[in-house]
Amino acid sequence: MTAAEVDARARFARSLAREAGALARRYFLRELVYSAQAKGPQDWVSAADHQVEALIREELASEFPADSMLGEEDGGELGANTWIVDPIDGTINFVHGVRYWCVSIAFVVDGERHIGVVYDPSLDELFWAVRGGGAFCGDAPMCVSSCLRVEEALLCAGYVPRHPLGDYLELERRLHEAGAAVKDMGAGALMLAHVAAGRFDAFVEPHMHPWDALAGLLLVEESGGRIYPYPGAGGVAAGGAVLATAPGIFDELFRLSRYPAF
Repeated sequence: MTAAEVDARARFARSLAREAGALARRYFLRELVYSAQAKGPQDWVSAADHQVEALIREELASEFPADSMLGEEDGGELGANTWIVDPIDGTINFVHGVRYWCVSIAFVVDGERHIGVVYDPSLDELFWAVRGGGAFCGDAPMCVSSCLRVEEALLCAGYVPRHPLGDYLELERRLHEAGAAVKDMGAGALMLAHVAAGRFDAFVEPHMHPWDALAGLLLVEESGGRIYPYPGAGGVAAGGAVLATAPGIFDELFRLSRYPAF
């Protein structure tokens, strides 16, 4: 795929993320009525998720019919050129009226991240990156934080019930004992975007699905951060462990994570 073809997709993805976010926001504000259901323990989905994903799928199919799409809610397939989408990341926040959720759109070519877009409709912030071209919030370049010490870090540790609780609590204990301030804001893609913007110093989660991780990981890479290799051995569809940090604290956080060596 040529650079011009990637750039055309990046422009379209930024516009599409805003359009999808505007629809999601109408549901969030209850201008459009919806109901929510549990897919599993504290794992929520709503009509809003499905409708926003349907909008994204329709627009992508119209503009780039040869591309594949994999969405969190309604599936799809992986191809050579694939869009990987979470229509509303942070659904648990969304359905409870908490303003920490986002639209996440990634584009991968032969499994490699090329475009990442994360849109926060609540604050109207559009985070985006193209491989090799840097990362931006709107038109402003982003850079990860200059933090050099874990004991001075504000970091996020994501948790969902499919993670073994004991392992997660031990990880969080190690992070606290190392002196870090540890939060979980409930939307992994947006937390990664905030690492890229230098607001959080790091993000760690034992496993993330590709629709939650891919866009945000490219943002962090293109903002000068360091990441643990993603996906894992199972490939893109299987996802993997996530660690994304300011470069000055990566080595110590990798040690604390106890992830396999790479």
